[in-house]
Amino acid sequence: MSHHGNGVPSQSTNLQGHTTQFAVPPLTIMSNLAGGRTNQKLRTHVALVESAAQFVRDGKSFTVAEVADRAKVGRTTAYRYFPSVETLIAQASLHATTEVEKNSIGAALESKASAEERLRAVLEASDESIAAHEHLYRTMLRMSLSGENAHEDVLPRRLGARKGVLNSAIGSLRAQLGDKRYDKLTAALSLFLGIESAVVLGDVCLVPADKARDVKVWGASVLLAGAMAETSQGAGQTKPRRSATS
Repeated sequence: MSHHGNGVPSQSTNLQGHTTQFAVPPLTIMSNLAGGRTNQKLRTHVALVESAAQFVRDGKSFTVAEVADRAKVGRTTAYRYFPSVETLIAQASLHATTEVEKNSIGAALESKASAEERLRAVLEASDESIAAHEHLYRTMLRMSLSGENAHEDVLPRRLGARKGVLNSAIGSLRAQLGDKRYDKLTAALSLFLGIESAVVLGDVCLVPADKARDVKVWGASVLLAGAMAETSQGAGQTKPRRSATS
């Protein structure tokens, strides 16, 4: 799926001085509407997506016309932005899940100081958010995997928000671990976040929800401890001395 624009950063700083920043996928104007009164088009686009997102949050089906009526946008105009309801569902699902995660995970990080505590908080908050809004997350996943939604005008690529969340949790370790090991660690830790992890553990492995959360926390903790141990071992190694020349 194509990347359609850059993420809009949203951040806050807690009492320990940690900055929590997320890349929020933008509500972009589709290519067939480029040019002209861009600001007005953006406002209309946002209004339609946010209106549709409320239907998605409520678990209700909807038509483009119903979304237009709720957003107080003309139906003809709404169809110019979203020719099919599938297009609108895809955009609304991505927007809604990002907002849910940003709010729940941001709050979870506020009182946590150490990287270990912050990582655990992120995992638990993500898991709780998915449990509370499972329909929303599964809708987003289904739409993002649908071949009909692969075109850039339908669903923007999910812009690395998961990586941004992990950076907010353990970003202070980058200097200590080094860029290469840190990037490998965050890539591995991302496997324990999001609806995909819940689907694998719950649907595929048939692990009960409470035990699945323990598995995620345990697995992520093992990876973090392993990366830290590798760094310590590397720092403790000394280079062999060159033999003295006569």
